[in-house]
Amino acid sequence: MAVPANELRGAAERLLGKPLSAASRSEIAAIRVKVQQQIADEADAPVFVKTHNALVLDRGHPTINMGATSGAIYIVRNPLDVVISFAPHFGIDLDAAIDKMGRLGLETDITEHAAYEVYGSWSENVMSWTRKPHRAIYVMRYEDMLERPLETFRGLCSHLLLDPSDSQVARAIELSSFEQAKAQEAEKGYRERPNQSKTFFRAGRAGQWRQQLSHEQIRRIVADNREQMVRFGYLPESL
Repeated sequence: MAVPANELRGAAERLLGKPLSAASRSEIAAIRVKVQQQIADEADAPVFVKTHNALVLDRGHPTINMGATSGAIYIVRNPLDVVISFAPHFGIDLDAAIDKMGRLGLETDITEHAAYEVYGSWSENVMSWTRKPHRAIYVMRYEDMLERPLETFRGLCSHLLLDPSDSQVARAIELSSFEQAKAQEAEKGYRERPNQSKTFFRAGRAGQWRQQLSHEQIRRIVADNREQMVRFGYLPESL
């Protein structure tokens, strides 16, 4: 079961006693773990909550309440491709997106609809979730989801203590494919689409950086993220 964003906002605002937009970052940081605990306490089935937060302390408080969390699925993607999606998502150009992705401690804005998130830089975010193996955290490469979907999602099923048949896994992959998601957005819209983006689901492919980034842009991204790119096999051979 997934929790709608408006329910998360409502729980946070009840604890704060005021709208998110009127709260300080320190106040929001202090109630994150309480919101997550409340979600877990009120649910009668497993709840999936999407987050972009790094697994860090924020103003002395954890961004993730591990005491209320059974586990996590962390998807890592080549930053050379991430930046191509990151730019239109924030309504900025590629060079500004490269700067933003390399910014240590990066945080998003507080809005009337959502609390700020603590992204950190791309490398900070990746390192926070993957710095050491954890039995409750399943790490997936976006590229493996595209290239070896059955094998990759079979591993995810094992992590979730599920044992579907290969045909069931294949059917689930088909129904949740990028093409299906894009078609559904075109028909019904998508609530997480930023106002500055024409669509939320853009291309769903890997390797577009080879055609869209200049050598200098590639060099800048690698300079910011070399260590984590090497760990996950993302460093271009030329560099």
